[in-house]
Amino acid sequence: MIPGVRSTSPLGFGTMTNFLFVYGTLKRRSRHPMARRLAQAARYVGSGKLAGRLYDLGRFPGLKEPRTPDDWAEGDVYDLGASSEQTLREMDAYENAESPPPTPYERALATVRFNDGSDLIVWVYWYRGPVLEEQFIASGSYEENCDPSV
Repeated sequence: MIPGVRSTSPLGFGTMTNFLFVYGTLKRRSRHPMARRLAQAARYVGSGKLAGRLYDLGRFPGLKEPRTPDDWAEGDVYDLGASSEQTLREMDAYENAESPPPTPYERALATVRFNDGSDLIVWVYWYRGPVLEEQFIASGSYEENCDPSV
């Protein structure tokens, strides 16, 4: 476990998954080096959305719990496969480095919905620091540092 990044399982004791939902600097279109690292270590499954409110925190976004049924964040889903534990440790370290305590990210299980209406249990990083409503991304999509041609 990486200090500052907690892992919880709100969907039931023993629930696990090898899938990770990313919505910011780890998205497939991101130019960030850790996005490339994730793409090398895992298999891209597709894009989807997750119930939540996305905030622009400057160099990276933060995801908070939804307030209304219309609150959705768009992102990418990766299958971490057999190396899921190692890859999650790397992603935990990255998330902790980007936003060190006392405002850590918390990795927890959630449900992502794909465009075809199917659902999948995934890991996601929830932001536990303070946000301002003027930082809210109404579109649900963080596009900073993304390559529009991908």
